[in-house]
Parts: sequence; structure tokens; C-alpha cells
Amino acid sequence: MLLKLPQLRIFCALVETGSVVQAAKKMHCVPSNISTRIRELEESLSVALVNRDKQRLTLTPEGRAFYPQAQQLLKQSEECLHFFKPESLKGHLRLGALDVALNSRLQQIMVGFMQHYPDVTVSLSSHSSLPLMDRLLAGEVDMVVVDGPVEHPVLKSRLFGPESLCLVTHCATMESFIEQVSTLTLYTFGEHCFYHVLIEDWLATQQLESRQQCDIESYSVILGAIRQQLGFTVMPQSFIQNNDEVKGLYCYPLDTLSSCDIYLVWHRYSASPVEKAFLSMVDEVIPAE
Repeated sequence: MLLKLPQLRIFCALVETGSVVQAAKKMHCVPSNISTRIRELEESLSVALVNRDKQRLTLTPEGRAFYPQAQQLLKQSEECLHFFKPESLKGHLRLGALDVALNSRLQQIMVGFMQHYPDVTVSLSSHSSLPLMDRLLAGEVDMVVVDGPVEHPVLKSRLFGPESLCLVTHCATMESFIEQVSTLTLYTFGEHCFYHVLIEDWLATQQLESRQQCDIESYSVILGAIRQQLGFTVMPQSFIQNNDEVKGLYCYPLDTLSSCDIYLVWHRYSASPVEKAFLSMVDEVIPAE
């Protein structure tokens, strides 16, 4: 049988007052209720806690040993009731983000949130958009920063930052790239990379075709291969800016591509105070349009 908190409260009241009558007054009930709850507690524990002496109440050795345990359980239950105080937000916020979204803006929001809510545990994992969306829908993460816009009946999203793609190549002119593209490898960041779809569409629109396509989940390796004139790739403008690894290569904006703006996405019907607090901080840093 499971222990019940009312039984523990009555037992502690009985020990602290020293009589059934006084315990009943303290607990605002009739004496028979005290006796019944003590018997139920003893049955649950399979041991006698009090000596039933008509002259006075005494505890058995087991009762004396159990009293501190009962007090501790009651204290812990009280702490649990006050665990989620409004002035002290607690919880575990699980975030997922694109590699290219791990910029100063997201860093600023996360650091500010952790400073303001030190009792909230924050986890961050990185992947491409499609796996992140799958994890969000499966409940494995609470919010994701992915390519958008995102339209889904159970999800809600807001613009996190504008984004545009650039063709990255060793070719000094676009004309030179067009002449060489059939001899070059298209490097993409994994098979689930949304940019892979966009660049394939762009090549088809331009009636161009690469020699082959390789998935490499390392921008450093991709850029090293491009530097050796082995191929080309597409990268978001925000990743290229102030990135020393791209220096010496040529970046051409692909303005005709579909939107690849970055969006913050979460469950539409979530009522979590932790998530609402994070969204409020996002609104402070990135005002909604």
C-alpha cells in the first residue's frame, strides 16, 4: 500500500501533541479519525508505531525511528508544492538550431536568458532543418531555429532573422563558374540540408549540371576542397560575413532563390512558462514585425 501525506501529517501531529484528543484539535477532526489514520499507516508499514496504552500515548521503537522520516517526507512535499515559484522560474528548455544560426544573435538571447533565469537548465543541439523539425514534432526538443517559413497545424513560428544564400567558388567570375561547373563537385551539408534543394533547383533553372554531388557535414572540409578547385557550394550570407575561412574565395549572391530566412518554431498550444519567458526575450532582442 502507498503512503498518504494526510496519514503522515496525522502521525506527526500525534507525536508532537502527545495525545489523540490534542492531535484531533490540531488537525481539526474528530479523535476517531486520528485513530483510523494511524491504523491505516501502521498497516501500510506492517509495523506498530504507537503503544495503545489507555493511560498515555507512547511510541514504539519503530515509531520513534519513523517520526524523523515522516517529518522529512512532509518537508519535501511542501518544497515540491512551492517548487515552481513565479519569481524563480525552473525547468529544462531544450533548443535545436541550424549550425549557421549559431550566430551572435542566438548567443545573445541564450546568454541573456541563462543570466536572467539561472534555475532553468538550457540544452542546445545542432542539426539541419528537417531532422530538427522531426525532433520538435516528436517532443524531443521544445523549440528550433530552422529554415522557413514554417506552416504546420500544431506549430507556430516567427521570423528569427533574414537570410540569403551565396554561391561559393574559386572562380573569379560567374562566367568562369558556368564554364567549369560540369567539371566541379557540388558540396552540400548532409542529405537533409535545405540548401541542397535550393541549389539543385537553381542549377536546373540555369540549365547547369555539376559533375557530381557530395554530402560533407563540415564547412571547413568543404571550403578546403573548394580552395583546391575541386568544387563549389552554397552558404548563407550570415555565415560568410567576417568568416576568415571564406577569404580568398568568391561569393556570388543568388537573389533568385526561394526564401531561406531563419525562423524560430515551437508548439502552438504550449503553455510552458519557461518557453514563454524565452519567447519574451527573443521579442526584446528581435522585435516582431
